[in-house]
Amino acid sequence: MSATASLKMPRQAAQVVLKEHNWRTLYTTAAIAALLALAANLLDILIGMGETELVASGSRSALDWFALYGESPFKGLYPLGILNIVYAACLVPVYFGLFAAHRRTHGLYAALAMAVYSIGMAIYISNNAAIPMLVLAEKYAAAETEAQRALFAAAGEAVLASGEDFTPGAFAGMFLEVIAAVAISLVMLRGGVFAKRTAWIGIIGFTLLSIFTVWATFIPALYAVAFYGFGMVGGLFVLAWFVLVARCFFQLGRLEIHPRNAKQTASRPAVCRPERR
Repeated sequence: MSATASLKMPRQAAQVVLKEHNWRTLYTTAAIAALLALAANLLDILIGMGETELVASGSRSALDWFALYGESPFKGLYPLGILNIVYAACLVPVYFGLFAAHRRTHGLYAALAMAVYSIGMAIYISNNAAIPMLVLAEKYAAAETEAQRALFAAAGEAVLASGEDFTPGAFAGMFLEVIAAVAISLVMLRGGVFAKRTAWIGIIGFTLLSIFTVWATFIPALYAVAFYGFGMVGGLFVLAWFVLVARCFFQLGRLEIHPRNAKQTASRPAVCRPERR
């Protein structure tokens, strides 16, 4: 072997190690993001437990929402999905991490799921009514004439029609998000990186949530049935999924690559093995 070749090999190995280190940094970031998404879900549940009754989406008028915002901004922001925006944003690094983990075996399908989620998230956040209704509520409260109040009330109805959670206007974004989650869970099932039980928990949980989304949107009269029959059960599965995914990402982020076998290690998909008892 020539001296030039012997110098190139350590240099190439160092580049591989650096590249893999970047991926492992992404895994750690994805793990933290999964825990933040979990925290947003748990906070949503804790706040929702204080509600005395379930109110079907679309049953309140703009004036009803303005009254809620008048009592407290959070009383309007919360039921209109402000925590869902936080949750959706936290999932972006999670999908990047899942793509990175499957890039050598099922990269195309993981990228497709990530693209579908990104489209759904963009639609949902851009149409969400929480913040626009807060602005309109403040303008309505400051209005001095009935004509101005009527104008802001009409604008509020238009915002609700396109962005209130579990209404036809918001359905596209919400449904694409859960369908993408089902798709990435199927990738996890075939990818061999995550444990199969983690993948199945995601498939079951997000499938139940997709049923809940369709039911709650188009059969609002039976919202309580959809919530208790599909929403709550699916939500519990999803909470467990986040815990398992975060733990696996932390494990992937701690994997070490040595320069001697850098090429061989980097060419194989990283595997997160479940802890044995």
